[in-house]
Amino acid sequence: MRGGIFFTRALLSLGLNNPMLRAGAIFLTLWAGFNLVLALCILFAIIVLGKNAPALTILYGDTQAIGMDARALATINALAVILNACVAALCGLSLAIIWRAIIRKVRWAFWSLSTCLIFLQIVGFASDSFLQHKDLVANSASSLCLLAGVTFAAIGVLRTSNPGT
Repeated sequence: MRGGIFFTRALLSLGLNNPMLRAGAIFLTLWAGFNLVLALCILFAIIVLGKNAPALTILYGDTQAIGMDARALATINALAVILNACVAALCGLSLAIIWRAIIRKVRWAFWSLSTCLIFLQIVGFASDSFLQHKDLVANSASSLCLLAGVTFAAIGVLRTSNPGT
C-alpha cells in the first residue's frame, strides 16, 4: 500500500496532476513507443533474419522481389536499415524528453519535440505516396495519436507559467 502512495506522490510531483499534460504524455508515449518497437522489429528482420525491406511487400506482395536487380535490392535494404535506425533513435530520445522535460513543463522541449515528430509524420505521409498510400489508415491513426498528444501536451505545458522556457 505504501508503494502505491509513493508512486502517486511521485507522479503528482512531476506535474502529472494536470490531466491535459498527463494525457499528452500518455499519447506521445504510445506514439513513440509503438514507432520504436516497429522500427526495432524491422531492423531485427532485415539485419538478423536477412529479410528484405517491408516496402517490398507493399509494392510486390512478397519480400522476395523476384527479378529485381541485386543492386537495387541492396539499396532499398540499406535505406530501410538507416531509416529505421534513425526512427528508433528519435523515438527513444522522444521518450526521454517526454518523461524528463515535457512533464516538467519545459517549453523548449515541447516545441523541439513537437516540431520533430510532426515533421517525421508529414514525411511519413509523403513517403507513403510513393507506395500508392497503401498505409493510409495506419498513417492516419498514427497522426491522430500524435496530434492528440501534441495538443494535450501543449495545453498542459503552455497554459501555465513556467520559468523553464
